[in-house]
Amino acid sequence: MTNVYFYNDAGTPSAPTSAAPAPTQDAANVISLFSDAYTDVPVDTWRTDWSAATLTDTHVAGDAVKLYSDLDFVGIDTVASQIDASGMTHFSVDVWTPDATLFRIKLVDFGPDGVFGGGDDTEHELVFDGASTPALAQGQWISLDIPLTDFVNLTNRSNIAQLILSAQPTGATTLYVDNVYFYSDAAPATAPTTSAPTP
Repeated sequence: MTNVYFYNDAGTPSAPTSAAPAPTQDAANVISLFSDAYTDVPVDTWRTDWSAATLTDTHVAGDAVKLYSDLDFVGIDTVASQIDASGMTHFSVDVWTPDATLFRIKLVDFGPDGVFGGGDDTEHELVFDGASTPALAQGQWISLDIPLTDFVNLTNRSNIAQLILSAQPTGATTLYVDNVYFYSDAAPATAPTTSAPTP
């Protein structure tokens, strides 16, 4: 008799048990929408009325997170206080999912007129799956640290008014979200140094 053994086929957990990694960016270089690590700017809503998802505000290991269930897509609005990310270089978000096979992030800028559909809106959507970089994985926190230049068609970044998250399987995905922010990795300017003249 061979190959007699016990094993645990626990599969992917349904919820995270540890908090998302703590951000390390200098707060002076960050525009935070949602993070315990920073002071957040105003957000109109984390679930617009045209969204197809359920939103629950919850905690993981003492850390506040947004939980989206039955997710198809969700709109997050900053229309009333549009974000000027023109001086930022990256968009960052931490996500955890037990079941998503594909995840999308769309940034929408309303343009200089500040209104939707005014003819100057720009937007771009990025897709993450098992083959992307970074790869989407189930059952662990994934830190998406994305250069804003990857949002190629987002030609204006001074009036960012919407963030749209979507996932597959459509209408059946669970997604935990934390640490949503823009930041700049540009080195701070330094004042020129001068030396006293030699007497």
